[in-house]
Amino acid sequence: MTDSRVISDNSTEEKEADKAQAQKADIKEAATETEPQMLREVGRQYSRNVLTTILARVVNMARGVVLVPYLLYHLGLEAYGIWTTIFILVSYVGVTTLGISNVYIKYVAEFHARREYDRANSLLSTGLAITIPLCGAIFLFFLLAWNWYSPWLHLPAAHAADGKEAVLIVLGVFLSAISLSGFGDILAATQQIASTQVFLILGILAEFAAILILVGSGRGIRGLAEAYLIRTLFNDGLAIWWAWRKLDWLHLSPRLVRRESIRYVLHFGGLVQFQSMLSIFLDSVERVTALGMIGTAAAGLLDVAKKWPSSLSTVPMAFFAALLPAASHVDAASSDADRMRNLRTLYLDSSRYANLCTSAFVAVLALWAVPLLHVWLGSQLPMRQTLIPLFVVFSLAAQFHMLTGPGTSTFRGMGRVYEEFTYSIPNLILLAVTLPMARWIEGRWSPLGIGVAVSAATAGSACVLMGRVHVVLRVPLKSFLRKVIVPGFTPYLVAGVLAWPLACLTQGTNRWQGMGILTVAGLLYLAGVLTVLHRWVLTEAEKTKELQWCRQSLGRLRGREALA
Repeated sequence: MTDSRVISDNSTEEKEADKAQAQKADIKEAATETEPQMLREVGRQYSRNVLTTILARVVNMARGVVLVPYLLYHLGLEAYGIWTTIFILVSYVGVTTLGISNVYIKYVAEFHARREYDRANSLLSTGLAITIPLCGAIFLFFLLAWNWYSPWLHLPAAHAADGKEAVLIVLGVFLSAISLSGFGDILAATQQIASTQVFLILGILAEFAAILILVGSGRGIRGLAEAYLIRTLFNDGLAIWWAWRKLDWLHLSPRLVRRESIRYVLHFGGLVQFQSMLSIFLDSVERVTALGMIGTAAAGLLDVAKKWPSSLSTVPMAFFAALLPAASHVDAASSDADRMRNLRTLYLDSSRYANLCTSAFVAVLALWAVPLLHVWLGSQLPMRQTLIPLFVVFSLAAQFHMLTGPGTSTFRGMGRVYEEFTYSIPNLILLAVTLPMARWIEGRWSPLGIGVAVSAATAGSACVLMGRVHVVLRVPLKSFLRKVIVPGFTPYLVAGVLAWPLACLTQGTNRWQGMGILTVAGLLYLAGVLTVLHRWVLTEAEKTKELQWCRQSLGRLRGREALA
């Protein structure tokens, strides 16, 4: 009797397995037959997600840029340096769970494309079962071990109490956000990035208002931490609510925790986590070095110099955030014969638009540095002779760094996370050369020497990674130069023409007069860049899309006016 049951059970399992294989074959066949439609739909969703993400990044960039003079006035450079140091610590702590986010986006995108919703629910249930207790344990450890790691933060005695409270608040909020980030990640994976970016904008605006109120009323660093809590409650709370509302297949249960999902988390997530740790280190290495070798004021100065380049770089990063789920979808739904061609097309298009977007910002930062810093910080401009060249160097380094984004996003979409080490490992090797060289040339550690050394290492390692991407995707160098690199010089030419008149006109003006001159110059620059791009750079197909987008935007505006 027992043997017959076993045979019967095995037969049932074989039938279910055959049925599942047949369903997969049908889905794959359907995907192959409708591949052009699939690519067009992915393209439409990608464009919509990119535009919304750019809007969110612009809002966040404006928040950061506007707040720096306000915070320097109310807190001072030393306290501001403490706040940036807190986020260095938090970033390193949070890296222990960062890998899971990319696991959600990549595999849920694939499962959603194949309609394998049970596997998507299993992955999210498994991820929550891992991250929630892990994040809780990490917070408990840092709560109890404060006396052990607090000396590394170099907190001055005047800020010891509020610094401790701010660290623990930010750490707790950050870990909670990471443990619950799966809901926003599955929205991103299902091409609903636009919704998550709306929630992010609401959180940013809430945080901005809270900072003005709390810091303005004397809460200091504590007020910044409390405002960060308010932002997270808005952002994550709305993402969780929207995920349950929009994804009718979403279901969570401890019973859905499976070995398959754990393997995804440990293998793909582990690689991403290690890579993220290296990325965070490389992103903060100049501040970490300055903090250890010089002090918190130097770390704060480097953060101020990097604020504009870092903030503006988040705008082209919108292309990369939308590229990961798009590449995962294309990789899963394309036929074997067309997969590499489709990924190569997606990579080149994303690189072209991201580089144009980056160049439009970096050209202004690099060539208009003096009037920009004068208007931005005015009399609060700290260490002028050091800050201005740092500002230019970090801006140019951002151009190189942004060129790596499409490649790393495509690699992650393909499941080849290990390829990203062709950026981080050369970067570490170059840093081991450039940082001691800068110390030897100047005879001491200085913010400028550290900034130049880090920027040179960034540029060199970016070239190495791009070379690897082109080998894997079989991208001809001539096509990359013609389609991506050469168009990126357009904004530099326009900004260069306006640079000398702008420097002459803003010399000796006050901040408000300089702001007016910069506004006029910015409008002329925008008109010049758009004219040159439309006349000599954009293809006919891109001009057609541009015209269609303008007509659609005008149609929406007219529709709203009619309703009003």
